[in-house]
Amino acid sequence: MLLLLLHSTATTAATLVGFAVLPADTFRPGPTSGQFIEPVNGRTPPFLQQQPVQGFSALLDRGSNRYLVLSDNGFGKRANSSDYLLCMYIVEPDFRTATGGKAVIKFDEVIPLSDPSRFIPYEIVRKTDRLLTGADLDPESFQRSADGSFWIGEEFNPSLTHFNDRGELLAPPFTLAGLSSVDNPSGAPATLPVSRGFEGMGISPDGKYLYPMLEGALMNGEGGLNIYTFEIASEQFLNTSANDPSYRYRLDENATAIGDFTLYSANAGLVVERDSNQGTSASVKKVYQVDFEQVGTDGYLVKTLVADLLDINDPNDLNGDGQDKFTFPFWTIEGLVVVNRSTLAIVNDNNYPLGPGREEKGAEPDNTELILLEISPLWE
Repeated sequence: MLLLLLHSTATTAATLVGFAVLPADTFRPGPTSGQFIEPVNGRTPPFLQQQPVQGFSALLDRGSNRYLVLSDNGFGKRANSSDYLLCMYIVEPDFRTATGGKAVIKFDEVIPLSDPSRFIPYEIVRKTDRLLTGADLDPESFQRSADGSFWIGEEFNPSLTHFNDRGELLAPPFTLAGLSSVDNPSGAPATLPVSRGFEGMGISPDGKYLYPMLEGALMNGEGGLNIYTFEIASEQFLNTSANDPSYRYRLDENATAIGDFTLYSANAGLVVERDSNQGTSASVKKVYQVDFEQVGTDGYLVKTLVADLLDINDPNDLNGDGQDKFTFPFWTIEGLVVVNRSTLAIVNDNNYPLGPGREEKGAEPDNTELILLEISPLWE
């Protein structure tokens, strides 16, 4: 298929064509969680014998209107998430569209992440059942291989981790020389601030390469965000070190991080950029198109605006607020899927029990919202 890039800046707003919500106070049975966080937004932890279904940090299309979502480390920090169990969920949204729908999300299956073969090179929290917690890894991006296994990019080391379809770790974490977070459990000298590891990750259509992308810049680097190349067959990075990226990406002036990165062809992909604000204070929540073959004279990938998530048409008022405009003003927007050439699926990480991105709700935790956007075609 010949992919034709859109080189002009988007001139029309994206349109909301699907809307579904998972309420903030959605829990599943499990060990008590939230023991190390403070009360906020009317919620008083701990959450006895239950785990919040929250923190969706990456999104994959499973087909038949089902999605696979990855939970992040839980409550935002390594120090406060040792009682949060890492997992993947299969969710099924009933989108409200122009022709109907209930605007709800149900989760059908939970896939816990674990390390039964003891591949993690440092001591984990749950030494007996080997279930992984938010103090062991911080999963932020993932892709599925042809054999059904999963590659997950995480932020604590940072590293790439390989899990089978049952969520069991298959090998020690794969790390890159010179790339070490402030939260690195090994104690290696930090070259990357906290929470700035492998936030996004594309996979080549032939399944041969992963392209993990940092959320933030290296502490002593040249600025910009690095994208690396990992060869799946040999299980190794093709970069010599953290300062030898395959590609470099420059954020907008007011942006502070990316939320996701995914490929939809051998060379072309989409990046979610964000600031660190929410609600009416939010100023940068955007989706940009990039192509590995389009590099500017400054050495950074050329960006083309695809959608401004603070300026979305909603002619059918799918979110029911009585307005024909829709915004997605959440602090962290971390899941993006190209459904087809003119439709994107996007989900927020609601950081439960934090909020409020929807300020009109008052001091309430954010819901998880999964939306479908109609955009100008990405290819012909």
